[in-house]
Amino acid sequence: MAADLPSKSRAITIWTLRVVLGLIFLAVSAIKLTGAGNTVEYFAAIGWGQWFRYFTGVLDIAGSALLFLPRWTCYGAIVLTCSVGLGAVISLTVLRGNPIWGTPEMIAVPLMLTLLAAMLASLTWRHQFTEVQMRQSSRP
Repeated sequence: MAADLPSKSRAITIWTLRVVLGLIFLAVSAIKLTGAGNTVEYFAAIGWGQWFRYFTGVLDIAGSALLFLPRWTCYGAIVLTCSVGLGAVISLTVLRGNPIWGTPEMIAVPLMLTLLAAMLASLTWRHQFTEVQMRQSSRP
């Protein structure tokens, strides 16, 4: 899929995803770290303690920051895919049947963000690999 996009369309898609996901995850991390928006209750429902809220908030900040650095975009997208993907899996398994946190809406949003972050990782992975190959082949 990534190789099928013309280079201009691909660049526009990558930049759009970088900015949109970067801003979304910066907002999500701020909400997690401040405990706003019922995040304290959500992480209490998981049962792993509030340390996990802080941990995922820091992961979201790190992943967002990496998205804004072109050489590191792929790695930031992978971090965010794992972070929010775990949230989707937790909503599907641990919180399944919970009338507040196990609803389809609470599963759809993390799943959508997981797919977008995975798409960004896929689009930038080949580019990252090509840059490394070019640098290695230019060395004597």
